[in-house]
Amino acid sequence: VFEIEPTPAGMLYYGVPAYRLPRDLIAAEVKLIEAMGVEIRCSTEVGKDISFDTLTKDFAAIVIAVGAKRSRELKMEGVLGPGVLGGVDFLRDVALGSPPALGKRVVVIGGGNVAYDVARTSLRQSYFDTARSAARLRDVAQVHLACLESREEMPADDVEVHEGDEEGIARHHRLGPNRILRNDDGKVIGVELKRVLQVFDEAGRFSPIFDDDDRVVLEADTVILAVGQTADLRFVPAEAGVEINERGIMRLDASTLATTNPKVFAAGDVAHGPRLMIDAIASGKKAARSVFHFLTGAQLEITATQMHVPIEGYLREKDYEKRPRAAIPAASVEERLKDPDALVEKGYGATEAQCEAGRCFDCGVNTIFDGAKCVLCGGCVDVCPTLCLKLVPADSLASFEGFAELAEA
Repeated sequence: VFEIEPTPAGMLYYGVPAYRLPRDLIAAEVKLIEAMGVEIRCSTEVGKDISFDTLTKDFAAIVIAVGAKRSRELKMEGVLGPGVLGGVDFLRDVALGSPPALGKRVVVIGGGNVAYDVARTSLRQSYFDTARSAARLRDVAQVHLACLESREEMPADDVEVHEGDEEGIARHHRLGPNRILRNDDGKVIGVELKRVLQVFDEAGRFSPIFDDDDRVVLEADTVILAVGQTADLRFVPAEAGVEINERGIMRLDASTLATTNPKVFAAGDVAHGPRLMIDAIASGKKAARSVFHFLTGAQLEITATQMHVPIEGYLREKDYEKRPRAAIPAASVEERLKDPDALVEKGYGATEAQCEAGRCFDCGVNTIFDGAKCVLCGGCVDVCPTLCLKLVPADSLASFEGFAELAEA
């Protein structure tokens, strides 16, 4: 593995804040991979420290899994210059231990999970910087998040929005950036936004419409753009035989993840765009199976075997299905902001975990009913996990063809 960063794990380390994903857990996973015989060469930039052409000559197959590590840019007045940062770039700098100076007022543009990672990390950094020098005053740091969407349309997970509200992130909905405001010295003093009339059209496609006459100004010392991510494929030369379109996206075989160069494959966000980490992991395994087939001609097939084992004396506690879900215990706001790396979700204790596990419907336990012995007890209706069975009066089926013969039988 050739890794450009000084620490392996890619976006798990540099894109996911430590308060969400503990660094010791990442290190343990990396050690497990290394124990399987994988060699990881960190601080090695392909295209600079080693050429892509050298890789194609020295290795039988290549998998490009560089992620989507570039912040998507917005073209508007004042966006170029100090005080305007990319969301992914900001998270990387914080992970490397060299966070940029933010000032007292931060405005984050975006409404997704990355925007919340940026906003909540900015808030923690502001608290932490102040705590190192003096007792924090309530007006020292203000973090605002402005997005095109309404609360219902926001792509961010509900838990992110809820925890962001708890921590003091100020939300501004239905606003889109128009220009960055700077003073005569070029310093950012705010961002001008336009009111959003529509985000999606009737077909559900992204098609924002703005009201140019309704504008809002949010004062800011720093503006961070978290409006999307793109891959950086500049290290792949044109002569490599890997076709890349004008949007910077590789042409791939969707079934194998192979590029137009038969020995080069792709996986993760660079292959399918930014998604969840579990999607990237699944994509990596898919690419690995394709590489195995490319090198050996053999197929790795996934098979499943069904088994039905009787469970003697199977019982469930009364009203187990009526118990409400228990919220995952979380650190207090004070605990979260005292340490930028403090884990927010503490997890269940043994008792809470057992209680929550007891809510499982046990869909894998199938009650087998013999239709020839049916006494209309309704048990099959009660336990059907997909609610596809129901008891109805016989006369409601009289109009169905063949019902009369079945009733007589």
